[in-house]
Amino acid sequence: MKIVVVGSGAIGSLYGAFLSRLEDTEVILVGRNPHITAIQNKGLKINGILGEHVFHLKAMENASDVDEADLVIVTTKTYDTVTAALSAKHLIDTGASLLLIQNGLGTEELVAKALDTTRVLRATTCMGALRTSPGVVTATGCGLTEIGSRYPDNMELVEKLTQMMKQVGFDVRSSDNIEGVVWTKTLVNCGINPVGALTGLSNGEVYKNRALRGLIVRLVQEAVQVVKALGVELTTEDPVRYALGTAKATGNNINSMLQDLRAGKRTEIDAITGEVIRLAKEFGIETPSSEAVYALVKALELKNLEEGKGLTRVDILEVEDLVEAITR
Repeated sequence: MKIVVVGSGAIGSLYGAFLSRLEDTEVILVGRNPHITAIQNKGLKINGILGEHVFHLKAMENASDVDEADLVIVTTKTYDTVTAALSAKHLIDTGASLLLIQNGLGTEELVAKALDTTRVLRATTCMGALRTSPGVVTATGCGLTEIGSRYPDNMELVEKLTQMMKQVGFDVRSSDNIEGVVWTKTLVNCGINPVGALTGLSNGEVYKNRALRGLIVRLVQEAVQVVKALGVELTTEDPVRYALGTAKATGNNINSMLQDLRAGKRTEIDAITGEVIRLAKEFGIETPSSEAVYALVKALELKNLEEGKGLTRVDILEVEDLVEAITR
């Protein structure tokens, strides 16, 4: 199988590298410099909880330079998904399937429409990784990857990819309820990510603070109302407990939304909390806590982008101020 990974940052590099170990599998990483140049010159180095490895595989800046592929994996931020997928449209048009590994809601439908194809698969992951320097990725967390598709004709490929990832050591399972999987992961992200981003705290530090645990509960409960209105079947019977349990279990993690703010980058708040708010309005559901954290994260995001800098400790809201702002 020939696999092209578009958006080869930390997670994309991680999956691409280990999949390249399979027999009769070629992986090409597509990403940005200086990461790509470093891989071309010295190989991709992966360290952290998965051990020390160096992978020598093809890497380039543009998907247009690839002539053919069997699978395109997109691991970009949600707001870049359609653009990334369109960059590989020539590969989809000649028979490749597409696998989206990312956070957020609604990307499968957008990509299917933009590329006029139903060969779209979706995955969520609890793997953690950081690009610590050009050509170097540090694995920070091992967790479940779930793969599925809204389009039944893709389930044979879903099962094949599940087995391939298992062969290289990932904890993977297939799902015939990928919508429920995505929403369950989104509920966790709705609860944990904005709170960590606004306070500058790790998941464990958020969990240990009683007031912040209460805020997570409110955020998850608001999103659950939307899930019920949509008639989606979650993969957990107690989403609040699941979100709090995830925060506790991933205590050392700095969530991706906080990482983005620290790096002065755009966050994925629109595809997570923003999408919950949008859908809630369609059903007449009130989401005051979600709207408050959304506005605060967007304000910090805009400030950073305008000033061209990352988040500093002085920018971060104190816990008491945050809770007061959300609950008053």
